[in-house]
Amino acid sequence: MNESRQTSDLPGEPGRDINLHEPVDDLDTIDHMISRYFTPERLEWQWRQIVEAARTHGAGRSRGDASPAPASPPDTVLPCRAGASLAQSRDVGRAATSAVEAAESQAMSARDLRMASPGDREETRAVVVELQELLSRCPAGALGAEGSAVVLAAVAALAQALITDRDERAALRLIRAAFPHLEFLGRRHPAVLEVRRVRAEALSELGLYRRAEKLLRRLSEDEERVFGSGDPRTALLLLWTLVGSGRSQEAEGGFRSLEARLAQPRGTVTPMLWHLRCRYSWLLGQQGWVNESVRGYDDVIIDRSHELGADHADALDARHSKGKMLVLAEEGAQAVTLLQALADDRARVQGDRHPDTLETLKYLHLARVQMEPRDDRVLHHAINDLVQILRIQDERHGPVHPLSRDTTAWLHGLFRLQERARSRGHIPDLGRLPNTGEGQSRTIPLSRRSGTSPDARPAPEQVVR
Repeated sequence: MNESRQTSDLPGEPGRDINLHEPVDDLDTIDHMISRYFTPERLEWQWRQIVEAARTHGAGRSRGDASPAPASPPDTVLPCRAGASLAQSRDVGRAATSAVEAAESQAMSARDLRMASPGDREETRAVVVELQELLSRCPAGALGAEGSAVVLAAVAALAQALITDRDERAALRLIRAAFPHLEFLGRRHPAVLEVRRVRAEALSELGLYRRAEKLLRRLSEDEERVFGSGDPRTALLLLWTLVGSGRSQEAEGGFRSLEARLAQPRGTVTPMLWHLRCRYSWLLGQQGWVNESVRGYDDVIIDRSHELGADHADALDARHSKGKMLVLAEEGAQAVTLLQALADDRARVQGDRHPDTLETLKYLHLARVQMEPRDDRVLHHAINDLVQILRIQDERHGPVHPLSRDTTAWLHGLFRLQERARSRGHIPDLGRLPNTGEGQSRTIPLSRRSGTSPDARPAPEQVVR
């Protein structure tokens, strides 16, 4: 018998074969499988069988006689004996209790991983792994409605923390482990809506804009049915997918409409409004309105620094976005001073090897090259450091992550620039380089990815400033 296939003769889906053990990477396919396999009737029946088997087995042992097998639907064979069901029931009960306790503990100690110490970051990731493992042992319904809502709230918070720390794939793995519990509560439960939004954000941050847009549009429709209007967070994420997919004109009107909706009567600026204005400033820069973009960023930087503190991650992010926008607009001279100060601040606050610090350092080098494109020393220094940054990004995120692809694209541009500079040919623009596609192969020579020479390249742990 092939144990990788189970014949489904249970309530809700008679006579249909489903391969429950075949690995599936496409999340939309998983969604579809869950909606067909984990029907409410099926989940209720499976849970009753476990509980009934445990109760019957316990009663039989106390009388000293054999316990009859629990009743099953017609043409259905129970997957295990009563003793195994009892053990399974106890294991599920312990896992369910532990999952709820872990979720409640995490809700009390939620932290922003961008600012966390290495120890706190490791602790949070350990909680993620633990919760993911516990959820894999809990069938849908085992947590109950209240417990499921508590756990899903923690899943959303943890996944959001992972996304801000640029570990979107870990966030998606955690959400995937929670899929049966999402289905148990229903797609329009408030806790489920939160998880769905975070999942779409993870896909958007990975550059999968079409999939994210599709999920966000469905989510917005469900929010309107439940609450009477869409959540502004969902609306902002949807606008950002339009920007990412190159539909700037379509997004611009949406930004203005959402800003008017979020504006406070007395002119109070909320963190959500800061976030919107920061992203709208990016859109203005992409459209060539550099001065307007700079003014928008400056307003956000001042407000965030005043309200949250100059070293807060959101204030640092706004400064980085402004500097990156200036580099893409080929305004390296304006960007250098800003990015140099920011690189120092991020190294002090977040650490030398933090993903955000490395990104700022990368764009600082690019700004310096824009200022002195024929200076071979500046080019050599930039290439060496970007090679080291790419190594770290490949190790942490993988070669197809947007951070890695962005660094790869810039390295290609730097290599072309170096060749032209040495041959005294025309210097190409180092501004708007296209990103490499997710499936595109990388052709950076191994010798260059390893540094220009053993003596010249810096150690991976100490990226040169």
